[in-house]
Amino acid sequence: MVVYLISEQTIKDTTVLNENVDPKLIAPAILESQDIHIQSILGSNLFNKITTLVGNKSISGTTNADYKLLLDSYITPALKYYVLAELVLPMTIKLMNKSIATRTSEFSNSIQIDDMALVRENFMNKAEYYGERLINYLKDNTTTYPEYLLSTGTALFSTIIPKRSSYTSGMYLGDEDIRENFGFDYPRK
Repeated sequence: MVVYLISEQTIKDTTVLNENVDPKLIAPAILESQDIHIQSILGSNLFNKITTLVGNKSISGTTNADYKLLLDSYITPALKYYVLAELVLPMTIKLMNKSIATRTSEFSNSIQIDDMALVRENFMNKAEYYGERLINYLKDNTTTYPEYLLSTGTALFSTIIPKRSSYTSGMYLGDEDIRENFGFDYPRK
């Protein structure tokens, strides 16, 4: 059974996404964002617990109020921006039988690849911010969500262990003095 942690309408209502965006584009972006980004933040065990509660519609029950709070206040804000970041490419291009084409409209102009990357980066920055808030909330409430830390002790290869930070960045080796002290000084060409 496919479980969506956020609805298409919620994304349209709470973000800049236009009301007329095709649901066939949004649904796969939601599933990809859940599987790739949210599951890596929550870990397999907590992710499975949340999707089970949402899937069997018991997340709104009084015994699951903490999980409902986690979903509404922390997962949803991060997830909606991960979805927007994942939507940038499918909304810009269309895979056809004979080629890959740029989507166009009578009343709008398509953007350049650099602009598309900038838009995606903007959405990812917001998603990572909300993802970091989610991680910090879980770290502060490990007794409320025992499945969160349960993932770290599991020895299965298929278990996704929760990330400790949602931020991603390139590698910075520092100034020349620091590189020399740690043996990273390579000959200049």
